[in-house]
Amino acid sequence: MSLMVEKLAYLKKLCRLTTEQIARLSGIPVGTLNKIFSGQTKHPAAEQMERISQVFRVSTHYLLDNELPTECCFTARLEEGLFSLSAEEARFITQYRRMDAASQRVLSAMAALLRLPAGLLAGSVPTRRTFCCAISGEADASGQSMRPILLLENDPAVLQADFTVLLGDGSMEPIYPAGSVLLCRRTPAGREDYGLYRLNQVLMVRRLIRRRGIVRLTAPNLEFRDTLVADSDSLDCLGVITGQARCYRWG
Repeated sequence: MSLMVEKLAYLKKLCRLTTEQIARLSGIPVGTLNKIFSGQTKHPAAEQMERISQVFRVSTHYLLDNELPTECCFTARLEEGLFSLSAEEARFITQYRRMDAASQRVLSAMAALLRLPAGLLAGSVPTRRTFCCAISGEADASGQSMRPILLLENDPAVLQADFTVLLGDGSMEPIYPAGSVLLCRRTPAGREDYGLYRLNQVLMVRRLIRRRGIVRLTAPNLEFRDTLVADSDSLDCLGVITGQARCYRWG
């Protein structure tokens, strides 16, 4: 596999684009793209490479220069000079570019708030600031409310959490009652873990079960029926629930 083909595969996975989507955005036929992505076409036309570069928002120089490593598809310039970004930073920038202007402003405000000193919560106990996502299992994910929250740092579970979830329903009873603030870590949930899942446009805290070709999301509260996941559904795990916040303050 040539380095260019490796970079194209990397970008395709990073941007979560199908060949059909790339064809639609670039105006290049699917068959031609398949030959380029597989390496069958050794020397693609300059115009084709330019169109593909525009879809992925990288330079053609990155794709064609074998001296540039695969994960250095993004660069930034500061006073110290030019530097490459990590794969995680590149994924973040890709997601940021897909947001509308209002969402980008919200994200910038959140980042600015997280940079502020968290201060003290109870006497001399230091705290950390993160965000809490309020969910009910019914609302549209795009309309979920995010609130800044202060958590005590003397709890080891808090130090491992990346964000929190305000549980708006009783689906997690008797483990966690409605109104609980749950600690969530940005990592895939295991078979025995409860995670924060986004099914199409709905957020919910559930356990993912795969059995005999059937995928479903289950809650410990038997009053909440299992949610079946079809092949056509969009399902993402946003993190794993690691515990409950015992002492916190909004802000």
